Amino acid sequence: MLANHSATDKDTVLIIDASPNSIRILNAILGEEYRVIFSTTGATARVLIKSEQPKLILMDVELPDIDGFALCQSFKNDLTTKDIPIILITEHQEDESREMGLRIGCADYISKPVSPAEVKLRIYNQLRIRRNEDLIMQRALYDSLTGLANRNLALDRLRYAIAHDLRRGLLTGVMLLDIDGFKIINDTLSHDVGDQVLVELSRRIVDAVREVDTVGRVSGDEFLIVLPGLHQTENACQIASKLRKALNKPISLSGGGEVHVTVSIGISISPLDTDDFKRLFANADIAKHQAKSGGKDSYRMFTSEMNDNVHRRLRIEYHLVWALARNEFSVVYQPFIDLKTNKVVGAEALLRWNNSELGSVSPVEFIPIAEQSNLIYEIGKFVLATAIHDFSHLTNAAGNLLNVAVNISPQQIRQTKFIDDLKEIMESEEFAPERLELEVTEGLLLSQQAYVKEMIGKLHDMGAALSMDDFGTGYSSLSYLLQFPFDALKIDREFVDGITDVELNEALATAVISVAQGLKMKTVAEGVETQEQLEMLKSKGCDLAQGYYLSRPIDINAFRLFLGIEDVLEQQPEDNESEAAQN
Repeated sequence: MLANHSATDKDTVLIIDASPNSIRILNAILGEEYRVIFSTTGATARVLIKSEQPKLILMDVELPDIDGFALCQSFKNDLTTKDIPIILITEHQEDESREMGLRIGCADYISKPVSPAEVKLRIYNQLRIRRNEDLIMQRALYDSLTGLANRNLALDRLRYAIAHDLRRGLLTGVMLLDIDGFKIINDTLSHDVGDQVLVELSRRIVDAVREVDTVGRVSGDEFLIVLPGLHQTENACQIASKLRKALNKPISLSGGGEVHVTVSIGISISPLDTDDFKRLFANADIAKHQAKSGGKDSYRMFTSEMNDNVHRRLRIEYHLVWALARNEFSVVYQPFIDLKTNKVVGAEALLRWNNSELGSVSPVEFIPIAEQSNLIYEIGKFVLATAIHDFSHLTNAAGNLLNVAVNISPQQIRQTKFIDDLKEIMESEEFAPERLELEVTEGLLLSQQAYVKEMIGKLHDMGAALSMDDFGTGYSSLSYLLQFPFDALKIDREFVDGITDVELNEALATAVISVAQGLKMKTVAEGVETQEQLEMLKSKGCDLAQGYYLSRPIDINAFRLFLGIEDVLEQQPEDNESEAAQN
């Protein structure tokens, strides 16, 4: 039987007592504060506890159809009711009954005859304890901002889903979803806006996936989605496509305006990739990073090749830490040829690494790792010191001192000690700053930060030449050429390759040379591999050239021998292999 039927906004208390008079008394005590339901038998109580889901049970152990302790035990053995607090009503001085109840798992007891104040207080205390437990559980298992499962709960559900699906012969998918460029939103629009974006994206993710899927927030802008019961890998791809479509729509902000975001998604499937939940999570993370490095706004399925790449990266990073101390680095030089005089006027210093375990590692592979692991500054300092030492008194066949060009990483130039370290190296070798050319990429200039401009200005003021490397392959804002004191532009090999047979390449190279001439800058063409390319560049007015047709990168001893050649362009190179990986 049910009382206070309209009080649906109150906590529900189930009274189980064989005495109608006791129920009336308890209902009178509790009716104003709680929604009271009651039963005079154990059988009815079993039905009510399932259908009404009370917050607390107040019961007398003396029941007509079942032993009250047995009923209490059955509630505690049931997963759906075991956490409901039970308060026993016992006769005064029934210590044995109280002890039995507490052993079973009852939360408290009240002695007959009941006191209204005691009943209210004990019920209030038990509900407060339960609410605190719920709050602690919520904080322990759920994300406070989005309400989604947190990392621990999401991974636990992934572990359970894998075990369950393996028994049924089904697949389990896991997705890791990362918001592209989320840091920019936080830094430029505020963390409040960032929180709005996270909450809205969380809602969209939940709406886009199936009811059986679990969505968790596992870090600041990263979400984990558990996909149980898949029949084929295409099911995961379909969900990923649906997610991208839902998340790519503009997000309206409470303060006005909109934000548009994209996501990168990595997917791994159990048991095809692994049936270990931790490994599956790691695989999805690897695939997610592949999606990001492939241009973002996409999803990638994990492959074993990705895992091999990660292991190789870890091995490279480990050996990089010791490479300087073990003298594994060396510097080679590719000559600059003056296209008007056909003479060597300098060279570009290029870093090489040979490791006893890894062998010869391409700079294309290890330089980005060195930059991301904060090793690049000391490595770059080694290149500067070696190049300046090798070229300190080096002259060409005409007796002219040669210049040397060194690539500078953005991480180097952002260090406040860079200028002082560079000056110290040049002073120790009595090397004139005018003979040093520092090559920077457009990526360094994109930050538009004041200290970057200040550092470049200081380098220019001390006399070093500045060259924009790979001009035309990146963002190529001509405003950079006006904002920064560049002395030279390097025409990327992408334009040089095909300059004689691809009309667009010729037009682009011509445009770069014209821009440089108009701004009183030198032009340096890299990647020259044929006589035809060389002649075309000369006809366009290019100043300097480098490439395998003229000379491959060589060590300092071979470079000194190379300087004995009177006319470089009259020599026939023995090896004219492509230089795509020389940098």
